[in-house]
Amino acid sequence: MSAGNRVAEIFRDKIKPIVLCLSIGLFLILLAYGFPDSPSPWFDEGINLGVARSWVEHRVYSMRIGPNEFVEERASLITTNYPLLFFVAVAFKIFGVGLGQAKAVLFIFLALFLLLAYQLSKKMYGQNAALTTLALLVTFLPLYGNGKSALGEIPGLTYFLGGLLLLGNNKGWRVFATGILFGLAVATKPIYFLLFVGIVIGEWFTNIRGKKIDYKHLGLLFGGMAIPLCVWLYTLFPEKPTFSYLVKSFGSYSNPYETKVDSAFWHNLFRFVTETTPIHFILLFGTFVVAKLVTKLRSLNQTEVIVLVFILLDIVFYLRTPGWYRYFFPSHILVFILFPPAAWYLVSRIFSANRARYVIAAVFMVILLAAQLTVISSNMNTSLYYNPEPATFARQIDRLVAPDSNILVVDNPALAFMLKSKNVWQHVRISPHLETSVDLLKREQYPTYIVGGPWSEDVYLKSYMNLSNKYNIVVTEGRYSLYRLRAD
Repeated sequence: MSAGNRVAEIFRDKIKPIVLCLSIGLFLILLAYGFPDSPSPWFDEGINLGVARSWVEHRVYSMRIGPNEFVEERASLITTNYPLLFFVAVAFKIFGVGLGQAKAVLFIFLALFLLLAYQLSKKMYGQNAALTTLALLVTFLPLYGNGKSALGEIPGLTYFLGGLLLLGNNKGWRVFATGILFGLAVATKPIYFLLFVGIVIGEWFTNIRGKKIDYKHLGLLFGGMAIPLCVWLYTLFPEKPTFSYLVKSFGSYSNPYETKVDSAFWHNLFRFVTETTPIHFILLFGTFVVAKLVTKLRSLNQTEVIVLVFILLDIVFYLRTPGWYRYFFPSHILVFILFPPAAWYLVSRIFSANRARYVIAAVFMVILLAAQLTVISSNMNTSLYYNPEPATFARQIDRLVAPDSNILVVDNPALAFMLKSKNVWQHVRISPHLETSVDLLKREQYPTYIVGGPWSEDVYLKSYMNLSNKYNIVVTEGRYSLYRLRAD
């Protein structure tokens, strides 16, 4: 037996089970870490949880901004939709409304996502690549920062990977089921509308290669996609949507913060050579691109075409945004599936000896995993990934405030979700150009309590500086304070 074969046998018989067990163990530890305050709920997650709570408690699919008051412009508010919120609402209905119940739903989605990523990689590239993908994913800290929050990125990718696993089978029901899963992915979050373009190009790519257009296949696939998308439209738009309403809604999806595209584009592009997270992405994605260019794209398959088109479009979208990494997080996650076989191909091209290939590949992967584990160990306790203050502050408010008191919560839908009081009003600044609230201060219907940041710094409160002397600070936690209306 050659040295290369002996190395391969050792890897197969001894190292694979160890890698699998360590990956699963680390995933379970990081999943449970800091529950339910890792990460603590934040603005977008608070909106999603508020919608699910209103759905369960008031049978209104929108966010409650006051007693019997709900946001009317749902298309601008609800960016994570029913493919996730339905399951969160079911958890609330069965186990009661709470942060832990919502997190448990996301834990299930995360576990399903990893299972599907492993299975898809195994189907496309083999078990070695699948184990490498799994190990890289469970040591990637943003997977937990985004995946453990009630956001749509991981649930959308879960539906997408489920569709990709079924892709390629021409049995009618499986094609239709593939379409439904793709449709659910698109309906989960607006960013996944880019998947639709990838799917269309992927089908075109397959038809060109096969020199035949299968109209039945296309009808079943896109017919399946249409069902979840019709439900998505029903959840967002009023009974009689106007053309201007549609234009405004889709315009907010394409550029939600109305950034100046030219300046944002070059600034964000520069990040890919100056900041660690974008550089990490470029190294992984660049490896895949180089490997495919070496083969002159002959090895591209339909799944890779769909994923590649989505990644490229997602990066273009990211370049037009304020630059938060979560805008290209789905692409970053998908690259972990494409990277291992591409890296192995390039190593095999460079090193002819089998033993050298395995050693170099192993050393490279160990360095990459070590870097990702270092990031985890140095950041897990930072406030971005673990912060019990919001939940602690919400409990303080519940203790200090009488249940029937009026509370105005300013720009903190996550905190409003956690409060038990039934008389909670909200002012929510969704973006610099979109605010929603029942403006009690303008009406001079002064609430007994206000929860907000420093009065002179808060965008909403400082527009009512003349009222600041009417309120006293009761308690402060982090950057938020509880104000009480003075008796005099």
